[in-house]
Amino acid sequence: MTERPDQSPITSPRSERVRKVAALTGRSARRKQGRFRIEGPQAIRSLLVHRPDLALELFVTPRALTAHPELADLAQDAGVAAREVPGEVIRAMVRDPGPGHDGELDTEAATGSRAGALMSPQGVVAIGRLPAEESSAAPAAIQALPGTAPVTVVVLHEVRDPGNVGTLIRTADAAGADLVVLTRTSADPFSPKAVRAAAGSLFHLPVVAGADIDETLGSLAPAGITAAATSGRAEQDLFAADLPARVAWILGNEAHGLDESTLAAAPLAVRIPLAGHAESLNVHTAATVCLFETLRRRQAGV
Repeated sequence: MTERPDQSPITSPRSERVRKVAALTGRSARRKQGRFRIEGPQAIRSLLVHRPDLALELFVTPRALTAHPELADLAQDAGVAAREVPGEVIRAMVRDPGPGHDGELDTEAATGSRAGALMSPQGVVAIGRLPAEESSAAPAAIQALPGTAPVTVVVLHEVRDPGNVGTLIRTADAAGADLVVLTRTSADPFSPKAVRAAAGSLFHLPVVAGADIDETLGSLAPAGITAAATSGRAEQDLFAADLPARVAWILGNEAHGLDESTLAAAPLAVRIPLAGHAESLNVHTAATVCLFETLRRRQAGV
């Protein structure tokens, strides 16, 4: 394994190259470098198998390489530079650099736990190419979906918590969704916390970030896809409503849900029946109910 000439050598946990990897906790650093960080063997395996075009580098400890020898083979097949590094280098790569680094403290670090302390990367870190955020990408991705077959799209609008974003992507993947779209007011799905929460699902289905909500909603009907939303005031019960075969579930902010204009723009609104005394469900639970009800009907041919 050799260093590429455009990179400084890794000589210690304090090396410039390690600091650049650690800085990818911050959104501005990700945009500046055009890269994002993937941690742990499960997510990295998914990256190398399903999206090798995004993979740039793999860093692995000797112990992790012994435990997961397939990663080196997958990296070689993907044409990815791999390097064995000591455990302290891996730990330094995932450590939150703290306020002021690169002029920014990432939103998730400011509002939640320190990213480097949340989870061990199990001796494996990869660097991926950061996809560009373009508002035109969402309409293009919707138009690229199969023209007549059943499809499920998930649109996340103003979902601000990166952990929620990652978990919702994982749920969408599990329920067989065909596309996830995030508006520019949602958390970055390529932040370390979101990537961890997605547990590899980020690389299993198309995920488009930076979308404009009005453009996204406007592109659904021409593609024969019905926008659907949940509302406690909706007249139709989810389990009794006639769900279209081509549907886009629009999911809103954790605290406030969808704004009135977005809710009004959805041709279909349903309520999830609640049998107990809870007033509402959180966004992930509501999404899970809606997505798996969609999957159940599709599998049953309803």
